[in-house]
Amino acid sequence: MGIVVQGLSHVYMAGTPFEKKALSDVDLKVETGSFVAILGATGSGKSTLIQHIAGLLRPTTGSVRVFDTVVDGTTKKLAPLRRHVGVAFQYPEHQLFEETVAKDIAYGPSNQGIDGEALTTRVRQSMEWAGLPETLADRSPFQLSGGQMRRVAIAGVLAMEPRVLILDEPTAGLDPRGQRELLEQINALHHERGMTVLLVSHSMAEAARYADKIHVMHKGRRVLSGTPGEVFSQREALEQWGLEPPPAAALCHSLRERMGPSVPEDLLTVEALAEYLSDRWQGRKSP
Repeated sequence: MGIVVQGLSHVYMAGTPFEKKALSDVDLKVETGSFVAILGATGSGKSTLIQHIAGLLRPTTGSVRVFDTVVDGTTKKLAPLRRHVGVAFQYPEHQLFEETVAKDIAYGPSNQGIDGEALTTRVRQSMEWAGLPETLADRSPFQLSGGQMRRVAIAGVLAMEPRVLILDEPTAGLDPRGQRELLEQINALHHERGMTVLLVSHSMAEAARYADKIHVMHKGRRVLSGTPGEVFSQREALEQWGLEPPPAAALCHSLRERMGPSVPEDLLTVEALAEYLSDRWQGRKSP
């Protein structure tokens, strides 16, 4: 098991008038090499949860284990956990600062003591993983499009060669084409390298398309876990937690109500739904 969160609670500004409990007794497991989506409305605890997994926060109670590294309320050093985990927060391009794309991507690994040809290779490989052409290496990142800047920031995270990649709303602010291209690239990298990916998103459609498993957060608690089909079948519960199934799943639900249980429950993307309806139509037309 790659990641195990056990009895995790976190209180911000404990003991002050501004005390706020952000997580309450969260249990959660993530298999090594899986693609997991963490969903929830604003304020549900998603960001606090991933900051614990990334080693950026220390638990108030409970623990987080990432591979062989365990962090609890008594842990003094969080750096060992951070070596395993790379995080691209929302709008990561705001963190760009170097004069060229290559220098920005190289910043992290160079601080780890990597230099020379090894560093050049690491930068080149990371650009390829993030879907960036080598011709951009000597360009200023601030002269690129928003989507390209996002890829540069993610390439900088990938250059650290993390075993776990956390993406916090990675497609925020991108147009639909940019959203799809970025996640397709991440999904390909996930399969190519066997990298564990945690996707934090408000988009039910993104979770349905890419995730192996989904965890739903509400008011600091994990309230639902399962495959996309299992999670999005809980329509009433999701609505109570401020979430809506992806449009294709909603249409699938309507079809099941009209056509009966012969319609599969796992038609969660437009492509899957279109393929099913096409096959069914062709079957009706067959002699």
